[in-house]
Amino acid sequence: MFSNLWNKGGFILCTEGWAELSINGVRRHFSRGEVLIITPLVLVSKINTSEDFVCLQYIDELKTYYDIFNKIADTPIPLIVHREPIWRIDEDNKEYLSKQYTHLKHLHFLASNSETEISRTLLNYQALLIRQEAMLTVVNNRIKHIDWPHSSHSRESVVYRFILALHNNYHRYRSVAYYADLANLSKSHFSAIIKQTTGQSPSMWIATITTTYAKFMLENSTMSIKQIAEQLNFPEQFTFRKYFKQHTGLSPKAYREHISQH
Repeated sequence: MFSNLWNKGGFILCTEGWAELSINGVRRHFSRGEVLIITPLVLVSKINTSEDFVCLQYIDELKTYYDIFNKIADTPIPLIVHREPIWRIDEDNKEYLSKQYTHLKHLHFLASNSETEISRTLLNYQALLIRQEAMLTVVNNRIKHIDWPHSSHSRESVVYRFILALHNNYHRYRSVAYYADLANLSKSHFSAIIKQTTGQSPSMWIATITTTYAKFMLENSTMSIKQIAEQLNFPEQFTFRKYFKQHTGLSPKAYREHISQH
């Protein structure tokens, strides 16, 4: 349930019970009436769940929600999600999202049993719109409780767009210059904004995201280290091993062995 959220988007609604999760390396409690927002800023793995834990997953490929994430890039919401990805929703929205989820399952059933390609395409598109509308419902519910500051969010926007681009391109581009170009800023100005706003340099962010995804694959997949190196677009396994050890203190093999013992 929580092991295949890598490079996904959307949210998970807890309708019964509770779960203990590791979110961006921090232990968090997730319980009934709460939604867990899944964005490029949020990496999740399960620690434990109650016997009665039930959740509804509005999860899809990141591209399904990309337009929404892009539209809120100039608001405080992305950094709010980064700091606090679990939100409580009111009963009316909880009931509405539960009904929409039932509708979504019905559409998937109809699509999987459709005899024509055009019918499947239209049903899947309708399901996509329901996912997007549900995500907007959750975001709008949270907006009502935000104390909007009066200052400009241009710096925060640069940071969020950088991190969003990084999550989409970490396996292809790991140079600060590439992301500075995307932001239409000089490398020095771009680096200063990221450092001053987040406390970390862009190169540290790149290394953190890359190694976080590497750790995620080492922990939650059966891929070999060579396959993970290829997935992350390292020219060879040795280069990946050197990069990973430089930024984590352990080789990929040692990290996987360490995790398996805990």
